[in-house]
Amino acid sequence: MKKLYARMMKAACPIDPETMASTVPFLQHDTIPHAMADHGARQIFFFVDHQDNTVFSITIYDTQEDLDNAMRESGSEFRFASLAKLGCTALDARAFEVVAGAVNPDAPEVDFAKIIPPINN
Repeated sequence: MKKLYARMMKAACPIDPETMASTVPFLQHDTIPHAMADHGARQIFFFVDHQDNTVFSITIYDTQEDLDNAMRESGSEFRFASLAKLGCTALDARAFEVVAGAVNPDAPEVDFAKIIPPINN
């Protein structure tokens, strides 16, 4: 059985509707392409927790080596500059082995890049 690996990164961020209107497009069109350029990156999703004003991401990688390389990015200047641009502060970065899961074959594919327009600066 093929193993998968995951990186979780979490940040404290302003979650008000006005801020999220610029944060979500920035994540989709700037942060996600950067993260998906990592060797072995398979999927990435961002989540918002309105209860504690945090945003976190989970990125799935093909190999332990891919994950280890990606974990070095968790302390990169790109990450901290991107977070600062959004008014966010890094809280945590963790590495995991994926041990169970499923994807419903009937689930519709969601193309976030098409439904989230980029911000025009």
